Amino acid sequence: MTDSPNTQLGEDSRRGLTGRAQASLRTFVARFARFRLGLFGRRTLIAVVVIAALVLVGASFLPLRQYREQGESIAQKELELSELEQLRTELQTKLDRAKNQIEKERIARKQMSYVQEGDELFRVVVVPADIVDLPRAWHLPGVKYLITGKLD
Repeated sequence: MTDSPNTQLGEDSRRGLTGRAQASLRTFVARFARFRLGLFGRRTLIAVVVIAALVLVGASFLPLRQYREQGESIAQKELELSELEQLRTELQTKLDRAKNQIEKERIARKQMSYVQEGDELFRVVVVPADIVDLPRAWHLPGVKYLITGKLD
């Protein structure tokens, strides 16, 4: 069975490597441990890390904004539902009242001038010419004719 390189390295370090092998191991580790970026590379790396952090923060706030918008939408829909339920209750009350014969007659008298035998119907007719007093120099004769019924 073969061991992985990491376990072999650990065993070798316990057994005690020769000076030359230890030195080459140190240089190998040092090359990868101390990766030199330079001044421009460090700034670029910092900028990339900052941008990645900002993107991560922005992405985490997106669901929060959507959650708030959903809450507002739910509140608006609940208000609309309560208004519709109130309207339904009012219409149901009107429907229940309309089943009553006396109420039907009252509505028919009020809205359609319903008259039973023996009743007298009085209507007040207002002539528009009696109400509107147009100035002498009225400049729209068509309107004057519509209101008064006369052409001068």
